[in-house]
Amino acid sequence: MTKLLGIAYPILQGPFGGNLSSVQLVATVSNAGGLGGYGAYTLSPHEIIDVDKQIKAATNKPYNINLWVSDTDAIGGTVSDEQFEKARQLFKPYFDELGIPLPQKPSPFLSRFENQVEVILHQRPPVFSFTFGIPSADILEQCRKRGIVTAGAATTLDEAIALEAAGVDIIIASGFEAGGHRPSFLAPAESSTVGTFVLLQLIKDKVKTPVIATGGIADGKGVAASLALGADAVQIGTAFLACEESNATTIHRQMLFSKEAKCKDEEKCYFSYLHIHFLSGGVKLRFNPVITMNLL
Repeated sequence: MTKLLGIAYPILQGPFGGNLSSVQLVATVSNAGGLGGYGAYTLSPHEIIDVDKQIKAATNKPYNINLWVSDTDAIGGTVSDEQFEKARQLFKPYFDELGIPLPQKPSPFLSRFENQVEVILHQRPPVFSFTFGIPSADILEQCRKRGIVTAGAATTLDEAIALEAAGVDIIIASGFEAGGHRPSFLAPAESSTVGTFVLLQLIKDKVKTPVIATGGIADGKGVAASLALGADAVQIGTAFLACEESNATTIHRQMLFSKEAKCKDEEKCYFSYLHIHFLSGGVKLRFNPVITMNLL
């Protein structure tokens, strides 16, 4: 894996969305011998070009840019009035508590992926990772021709098999413990809740494509355990999010180390992690329990 990615250590920094990624963190990780990652799914094509130029100026080492293949669950990019009202009522107590007016139903959501991936092909980052699906055969072929290593996230064995069949270079085995969004794409998130170490072993037993383990790995013991179970590398998210180089706010980083970050109500955590799908425009917001508990 280190040879494939051109890195010294089999450690990848998870790409963050929500403006939490930073050029400084990507460059720091890559310059240290790992693989820095930038979550660009919210950025416009022009913004991705600007970020890519900044990363190239900050490091001459390999790095990863991440996109969402599918950025809506809604058919046609919108939801019915009934669905939207149900979502409004679900979140109403929290808006009322903060004195914030509930949002109105937005216009249909238009996918950004096709325009974003054109930038990836033009800028040629060393690694292009993706979640919520698999790019078309044509896109994957163009990546191969341009020397761009591709990495797709799988939350189940079936998704890993699909990624391998598509010819993806690397499979990222994303266990249930992983923070952020649950990037399932062949089955609902609530049906894709295999833990990292179990998922890793299932995938390694059935596919030949290199596998990166991610989810609940935050220290040397987790890295060692992953490698012992067959992982070719690991991807670490929250531990890097806590670094000063990330774009997380000071209070966000403090909360990651606080007692409030410990989820004590398993039923509430499960609900938070899997079932809070904000239906406004069909945007995928499958929250991590730690983040959701902080919000709630």
